[in-house]
Amino acid sequence: MRIFLLIIFSVNIVSAECLGDANLDNTINNEDVIMMVQHILHIDIMDSLNVESADINGTSTVDIYDLSRVVDVINLYQSNDCNTFASIDLSLEWETEEDLSYFDSESLNEVMIQNIGQMQSIRGVIVIHRGKIVAEEYYNNSSMSQTYNIWSVTKSYISTLMGQAIDHGYIENQLLTLDDIFFENSYTNQVNIEHLLTMSSGWPENWAYMFLPNPLNSLLNTGLIWSPGTSWLYNNAICHLNAHVINALTEMSPREFAQENLFPQLGISDPYWNTDQDNVHNGSYDLHLTLREMVKLGQLYLQDGMSLDSQILSSEWIEDATSPQINDWYGYLWWLPGVGYLAVGLGGQYIAVVPELDLVIGTHSATQSSDAYTDQLLSYIYNQIVPIFDLEGRIDNSALLLERIHEY
Repeated sequence: MRIFLLIIFSVNIVSAECLGDANLDNTINNEDVIMMVQHILHIDIMDSLNVESADINGTSTVDIYDLSRVVDVINLYQSNDCNTFASIDLSLEWETEEDLSYFDSESLNEVMIQNIGQMQSIRGVIVIHRGKIVAEEYYNNSSMSQTYNIWSVTKSYISTLMGQAIDHGYIENQLLTLDDIFFENSYTNQVNIEHLLTMSSGWPENWAYMFLPNPLNSLLNTGLIWSPGTSWLYNNAICHLNAHVINALTEMSPREFAQENLFPQLGISDPYWNTDQDNVHNGSYDLHLTLREMVKLGQLYLQDGMSLDSQILSSEWIEDATSPQINDWYGYLWWLPGVGYLAVGLGGQYIAVVPELDLVIGTHSATQSSDAYTDQLLSYIYNQIVPIFDLEGRIDNSALLLERIHEY
């Protein structure tokens, strides 16, 4: 019976209720115990709201039973933060938060309408906090159902598929060199998968890669311009080789692999994804999703690879992908803006993830937008929206590296 009650109590910790939080600070700790003891001993009687929150068994009073349950939970759990949320089932439709009273929703609405809403290239913005939509707007004749090219946000999806291929044993690890996958020459025996994921292969860009009659052969036989792993160059053509790695080692196209391991788990159904001349899906861009679908990837990473109680992607991969690799602003096809991490697509397609705040922000923009527009949009995201949810002062905006973020 005691274990059952603790389970029920833990559910309340991650729900809208925070039973046992006597002092209403969204954390269950010894301060709540002291307040409850003083109330029980009639030393300092609690107000009705405090009583309601501390009354675990629903008797409209606070007694020894309630006190003992609070002590049990403090002893059982290292963290009793009521602001945490349970991992949601990402295969389902998003839920909308009805109670917006816990943050400054008026300021958020002002940013969404008066600031972002006045930008000519904006098409949509969605804000997900603690697993629920707290704001969503569409502009300039766009809509919730509009599917669009997410451009290089595709790269962060490819990174995820590479991580899953490693998790499932199709790929030994990211240090595997390309000569062990394709064929050996004086270039492929130097370049490994990690070089592809970190834009440090040493190969030059080839903007025509999607139109080459034999793209894999052409790219792998191109001469290196520097030693792999020594310098960073944003490179669409070479990033596309990640898709060929998936194709070769899983014996499935990237889309087939995603349809089995990622898309259904994120509630994404049969998306359009363009292919090269070898019929391999573009590893750099050209995946088409709705805004609500696109941001599911950010929520997956925020949930440490979990969807409800299923591990979709390993936490080890998420840690590597969103940590600095060859420089301090890039991981494994994820950008590192100094606060959380960011998927970036041409024109202003963004998935901004701030794990410290349980926050995901997604944007859809016109492809032909300007650098001034994307700079301003990023500023609105990180300097205006993010602080609204920083209820406990956890984020240091002086660490922002927004000047590094650029879609080439």
